[in-house]
Amino acid sequence: MLTIAFVSGAVVALLLSVFWLVQLRQELYQTRTALKELQAEYQVGEGEERPMTKVALYFIQDEQDESFLVSEVREIPPASAPELAAIEELIKGPSAQGLQPVLPPQTKVNRIEVENGLAVLDLSAEAMKISRGSWGEALVVWAMVNTLTKFPGVEAVQILIEGNPVETLAGHFDLSRPLRRNEQVIRDEWTR
Repeated sequence: MLTIAFVSGAVVALLLSVFWLVQLRQELYQTRTALKELQAEYQVGEGEERPMTKVALYFIQDEQDESFLVSEVREIPPASAPELAAIEELIKGPSAQGLQPVLPPQTKVNRIEVENGLAVLDLSAEAMKISRGSWGEALVVWAMVNTLTKFPGVEAVQILIEGNPVETLAGHFDLSRPLRRNEQVIRDEWTR
């Protein structure tokens, strides 16, 4: 009797295990199929290049007695984090003559996260090594904010330094709260 109970229990356990394995294989097959469909959707054919993404970066232009921001459209490779790629391009500086960089080239992006319309941009301490006065510091901040708020889903930007909130970058412009886009500091056309 004990043998029959043991054999019956083993058969039931085996059947349940087989059923469970069949279910897992079916889920794995569905996942692989969905993955292949996604890969095919984003697959680039042989010899084709992936289309570049255009981003608007904002740099400073000094003209006579005033300074303002102008946009420079740049193409970046498609990226999983285009906001990060845009800020890294901003740090590289302008390619057009007559425009001024906004951040020291040694500046690093520690992280950038976008959630619920807020982009949290964490920069290295080198970002604080600017000496452009109070208006210049404001333009540096607005260059970053305006660059990021061109992306869908980014409504405001909070700037951190080395993971910590800061009051200012260089003693002038208030960074204690998230900032929204500022069109008033932008000139559409710029002179060379």
